[in-house]
Amino acid sequence: MAIGLSGLTSGLGDVYSSLLSSGFSSSAGSGLGGLASNTLLSDYASIKNGSYGRMLKAYYAKQTKAMEEENDTTSKNKVGKDSAASSSAKAAQKSASALNNLEYTEENKDKIYDSVSSFVKDYNSMIKNASNSSVSAVSNQANTMNNTTYANYKMLAKAGITMNADRTLSIDEKTFKKANMSTLKTLFKGSNSFADQVSNRASQIYRYANNGSSTLYNSQGTRTSLDTATIMNGIV
Repeated sequence: MAIGLSGLTSGLGDVYSSLLSSGFSSSAGSGLGGLASNTLLSDYASIKNGSYGRMLKAYYAKQTKAMEEENDTTSKNKVGKDSAASSSAKAAQKSASALNNLEYTEENKDKIYDSVSSFVKDYNSMIKNASNSSVSAVSNQANTMNNTTYANYKMLAKAGITMNADRTLSIDEKTFKKANMSTLKTLFKGSNSFADQVSNRASQIYRYANNGSSTLYNSQGTRTSLDTATIMNGIV
C-alpha cells in the first residue's frame, strides 16, 4: 500500500514526539541525550519543510536514469550479437545447402572447390558469432556444431579441411583437389552428410538468434515476441 509524504511526515512526527517525551526528555541539552534530541529535531524539521522529500526525489530520479541507461546499453549489445549470429547462420545454411546440388565429377572439381571454400568462410563466420552470442541457446548450438565437426575431422582432413584452435576451419586447395570424389560426396552431398548436418544446425542457430528464449529485446529494452514460423520462412 502506498503512503503519501504527508502521511509519512505525520507518522514520523508521532515517533519523534514519543522519543523526545520519553527517552531523551530527562537529559535534553546535555550529553548524548541532548545530541540525539537535537539531531531528531533537525531531521524532523527537514521533513516538515519538504527538503527531505525533495532530496529523496532527486536521489531516486538519478538512480532510475542510471538503471535505464544500463538496460538500454545491455539491450543494444544483446540485439547486436544476436543479429550477427542470425545473419551469419543464414549465410552458412544457404552455402551448406548449395553443396548438395552440385555435380560431383572430376570435370567439375574447380567449381566444387570454390563452393566448399565459400561454405568454409560462412561456417567460420557463423561459429565465431554463435560462440559469442548472448543467447545461451545459440552458444549451446555452436558447441554442438563444433562437436559434429570434430566427429568428422578425419574425413574432412582427407579433403584438405582442418580444424583450428579457435573452432574455425581451414581449407588447402591442393589437398582438396587431390581428394577422392567419393570422399567429397560423403562430406557434402546427401542426407546426413557433414554439410547437411551443418545446414540443420545453422537453421537452429538462426531461429534461436532471432527468437532467443522466446523473446527479443529492442533498443528500448522492451521484450517483443516473434513468430517462429515467420522466422523459419525467412531462411528458405
